[in-house]
Amino acid sequence: MSPLAFKTMTATKDLLRQVPFLAPLDLSDLEQLASAVSRRKYLKGDTIMRKEDEGQSLFIVERGSVRVYLPSLQGADLTLALLGPGDFVGDLSLLDGQPRSASADAMEDTNVLILERSDFIELLRSRPDAAMAVMTVVAKRLRNTDEMASDLAFLDVAGRLAKKLLEMASTHGVDRDDGTLLDVNITQEQLANMIGVTRESVNRNLGRFRQEGLISSQGRRIILHDPDGLRLRSEPPA
Repeated sequence: MSPLAFKTMTATKDLLRQVPFLAPLDLSDLEQLASAVSRRKYLKGDTIMRKEDEGQSLFIVERGSVRVYLPSLQGADLTLALLGPGDFVGDLSLLDGQPRSASADAMEDTNVLILERSDFIELLRSRPDAAMAVMTVVAKRLRNTDEMASDLAFLDVAGRLAKKLLEMASTHGVDRDDGTLLDVNITQEQLANMIGVTRESVNRNLGRFRQEGLISSQGRRIILHDPDGLRLRSEPPA
């Protein structure tokens, strides 16, 4: 194996190890998977998968960012998640062989690893620990979906927005002296799609949060200065 091939294989194994249900695998299993995956590059705005398409692949983000969403005929898509390196999408179709349950686009130039269903199923059959880890991840996503439905029912726009900012801080936050920077380039329209409201509503509430000293902006990036204050806003009314 050439030095470049060895470096690529090592980087691939390290990335696969970040995926929760692949973490229990031993080195030989990871090496087998690393040799089986393929790579693909998507440009900003490219579609990675479409809702209702047949799903035979798991996509693991290597570099860049991906938006997972439910498309709407009216154009107001509901964003389900923003993914970064080490995150993945497409696992449900790999498990049940059914069409994709959501769509995914590249938010910037993005590289992904692609794991085919045949290799994935073989892994689950041979490694019970990995199968249990997959079930845990799927259950967590279902809980998140239930929580999103609850938020739409019981939280006002400010509450939903505050909660989403805190969630993004847990996955994309970078601690700084002046607060937590959300290290993801996101527009107000994308934020609105994530919480099921209009861009104008997001704009108004972000303005209020700035006036109250809860957040500030750095270009399209947001800095959280008062997480506790946002947490109070994200609680449903008594």
